[in-house]
Amino acid sequence: MSPAPQEPVDTIRTDQDLVVEIVDDLAAALVNARIYRADHPRVLESAATTARSLKDLRLIDGERGLRVSVANELLVHRGHPLVGASIAASRLIQAIAARRAGGLEIDVEADGTAIARLLAELAGRVGPQAGESSRPATIRRPEGPSQESGRGLPGRRGSDDAQPSVAASAAMGEGDDWQALNARLESTGSRSVRMLPPFVVGSNQSPVTGRTTIITPVRFYQSCIDVLQDVTISICNGGKIEFADVQSHAEAVLKRLEGDDGPLMNLARQDQYDAFTFGHSVRVAVLAMNFARTLTSDHELLVRIGTAALLHDCGKSLVPFEILHSRKPLGPDEKREMSKHPSYGAEILLDHDRADPLTIAAAFGHHRSCDGKGYPATLHEHHNLLVTEIVKVCDVYEALTAARPYKRPMSPVRAYRVMMSMGDHLDRKLLRRFIETNGIFPVGQLVLLTTGERARVVAQTQRIVFPKVKLETDPAGHALPDESAVTIDLSAPQSHPHRAIAEALTEEPATTPAIVAKADLASFPVPSL
Repeated sequence: MSPAPQEPVDTIRTDQDLVVEIVDDLAAALVNARIYRADHPRVLESAATTARSLKDLRLIDGERGLRVSVANELLVHRGHPLVGASIAASRLIQAIAARRAGGLEIDVEADGTAIARLLAELAGRVGPQAGESSRPATIRRPEGPSQESGRGLPGRRGSDDAQPSVAASAAMGEGDDWQALNARLESTGSRSVRMLPPFVVGSNQSPVTGRTTIITPVRFYQSCIDVLQDVTISICNGGKIEFADVQSHAEAVLKRLEGDDGPLMNLARQDQYDAFTFGHSVRVAVLAMNFARTLTSDHELLVRIGTAALLHDCGKSLVPFEILHSRKPLGPDEKREMSKHPSYGAEILLDHDRADPLTIAAAFGHHRSCDGKGYPATLHEHHNLLVTEIVKVCDVYEALTAARPYKRPMSPVRAYRVMMSMGDHLDRKLLRRFIETNGIFPVGQLVLLTTGERARVVAQTQRIVFPKVKLETDPAGHALPDESAVTIDLSAPQSHPHRAIAEALTEEPATTPAIVAKADLASFPVPSL
């Protein structure tokens, strides 16, 4: 991911911002708990980070701390679905569901030790069938030794350090549900963390049903992030990447794009921050494949481009967690360490006989300029492949338009200006083509029309500032029923002479109203105690 101009964020965070940050901390800590022993410093530190964030949470209505429930594979807080946070926290959601729980609660006074204990439970480190010698059920491993293939790369751990965990669902024994987990937590003195009871079946607190238009694209995004999490865990454990899983998800992305999947492109605009940047890689892949479809119709090549984009940052698996998860701009030494991730990624992929040369090239070259500058430096002249340039353009665009703890997301127009000012770092012809494809108002952008209506961009046209839009409200701001939500081609003024885009509208990234607007938020549950 290319560095973006660093603008200070507002010092005042909303409750929703803080909740999303805490959920991201938990998701990152759970990944560490799946890689390392429960008492490993990385697990303890990531748990302590969560505990520190909790202290700032403002409590209402008798709350004891953070309480999140799970409905239809979405995290819900105070009746509001956290769509962006749920995408990055799919394994946390799965671990809660595996215990047949309705959610989890962490008191504000919880310390890192208590949270680490909860994470160990959710990662399968403890429990009836947990064992330090078992492999995660979701990770495939080749036969024979794997540590020798590491080529001495820093960050790769041996069996004494990164002992693999048991997947949460596999670790559960008969009857090992949320109540058994809570009993174990209490027996160890961890009374400030707990699983919440399941929903009351048939009550008005039951999970949402029939919301496939909301849930399906989120679940698909979650499955892509799951695959990248498994890649990271396998790399850290000295294992091998299962390329077939990554390729199948790239092919699934392409199929959805070819089916004109508006919700998928809308999720690609989700600017939610996630510590391990899995969401970044998925968004880059969606952008790269959508862009590449305008350059070639070769299905196999498009899948290869998508696979390369999904894995372009795999070298970050070996970057120290405290650097990768930093919530402030990096210092000079930290930047030097971060700049090693393209080399790490190329070496990781070169350890695999089945690695696609395009994937290796993208991992190595996505921070190198067309004039040979950038990093990693080489002793000889090295020109990027076109696939690498495609991934690089999308990588820079996503980095500029996504939220980070130390900067605000840029609008597409401002991001384009920054990219055009980067000189030879980006291929100028390719960048112009990308802007034409992505549009001044990208697919998924919520806009206000000159007639007062709100609409969603659904497709680009030959006129870059006049896309096709789908109406979402009437001029008075009232939501339109589906049958009245017509699609309008703003590039055809003879049909709609008085309609144009007045301005692009911002949205709450934690909940993405574009996705949940049709849902009855009151039906998102809070577990019954």
